[in-house]
Amino acid sequence: MLFAMDSALSEVELLKASGRRELVAARGDESTRSITFDGRSLTVVVTLTPAPDGAVRLDGWIAPPAAHSVELRTPGGLLTVRADERGRFVFDRVERGMVQLLVHDGGTMVTPSIVV
Repeated sequence: MLFAMDSALSEVELLKASGRRELVAARGDESTRSITFDGRSLTVVVTLTPAPDGAVRLDGWIAPPAAHSVELRTPGGLLTVRADERGRFVFDRVERGMVQLLVHDGGTMVTPSIVV
């Protein structure tokens, strides 16, 4: 599944994936992944942790830190949270599939789609 760009988001900054790291879980059956996305004005780091029910927890950090609106496009719909003043945000339960992050800080930054 590919996500179409919303025509209302005609002026967006595409963040580029600049780093990826996998950490093997204690039981060795699944791994935690960290991905870094860089742009001109900010960096977003996300860590994806498998949940026992088959979903994924997504923890994220925005640098420089600020309380921005963060959206996660998922196959099941749009999820929205607000980063705290330290730039931290969490999506506790994300269904597996292709997802895409959008960060709104006056403008809109969007990541490439990733599979969780």
